[in-house]
Amino acid sequence: MLNHLLTVILLLICTCAYLRAMTPSLLDKNKTGFLGIFWKCSRIGERKSPYVAVCCVIMPPSSIPLSSSSPGGHFHNSVVKMASWTSL
Repeated sequence: MLNHLLTVILLLICTCAYLRAMTPSLLDKNKTGFLGIFWKCSRIGERKSPYVAVCCVIMPPSSIPLSSSSPGGHFHNSVVKMASWTSL
């Protein structure tokens, strides 16, 4: 659940920073109120861009399910079996 929330926040930050880079007037006119959230996200994306970039690299692999009860578990089990065959 937390992983999904962090993904949504990261996408919001990246999208707002991109929109502000393309059309600055769109977000600059709404610096306060509810729409000010988008301006603040764009500022975070601009000022903390190395940290945002690292999060963009780390988030996708961390959301891949590897347990056997999940849909991706079959792939994980076959990789483990292949690794055990190569060690024989």
